[in-house]
Amino acid sequence: MKTPVTKAIAILLSAACMTGFTACRAGTAGSRETNKPDRNQEETDAESKDTEEEIPEDTTEASSAAKVDKAASSAFQEADLIKVGEHTYYPDYLFNSDRDEKFKDYILSVFEECDKDLHDDIFVYVIMEAETKDEFRFSAKMIMDGVILEEGEMMNWYEPETGYVWDYDFSRFRRCDFTKRNLIPVEEACTTVYEDAKANSQKLFKGSDISGTYLLKTDGQGNLYYEFTVNKYSTVTVDAKTGSIIKAYYWNGIYT
Repeated sequence: MKTPVTKAIAILLSAACMTGFTACRAGTAGSRETNKPDRNQEETDAESKDTEEEIPEDTTEASSAAKVDKAASSAFQEADLIKVGEHTYYPDYLFNSDRDEKFKDYILSVFEECDKDLHDDIFVYVIMEAETKDEFRFSAKMIMDGVILEEGEMMNWYEPETGYVWDYDFSRFRRCDFTKRNLIPVEEACTTVYEDAKANSQKLFKGSDISGTYLLKTDGQGNLYYEFTVNKYSTVTVDAKTGSIIKAYYWNGIYT
């Protein structure tokens, strides 16, 4: 049998051990709680540093592309077509010459009168002089579903017996089937033309601003393309399905 003294010593020893064990656990828990945020902070700092090193290059590329896209979008606009009657359209630049501007009211009255006999939409793109004094010849192309048929040629000229009448130029007329599915965004075509024109700007445009208009057309086989007029005298055509340049003709308007 243990004596009272022995019991007291045993109790004291047990309490000391329990206190020490608890202190060890508390110390260990505190150490883990402190170290975990430190490790995460180091990792976060390292990730932030890597991100900071990567951002400038990506941002620069994105910024440059954005500048080109913005410049291209503002440089080219869809040609403004003006409607006369129910079926006749002409571009706002049709009356650029002094001669055509002088007779504009008369020519528009001809368009309006002749429009009454049309069943298809047409795009009038040129005015020429007729054999009869102060009369004219007009050329137009058929429009289907908002697309200009490059080989849908129509003619209209003055004859004393009949006046003005639109008629097909059968030697240059051809309807075609086409689909507007899978067209590239016109903004993509604008960027392609802008970059190509910019490469020729010093030689032809002497560093002047690049601007122009575009129209959606189709050839006789139904291949759709965007036709761009660049700085008045130059023309670039872009495949409306692939985005590649079909043909580029640059001219500054000066005969040499």
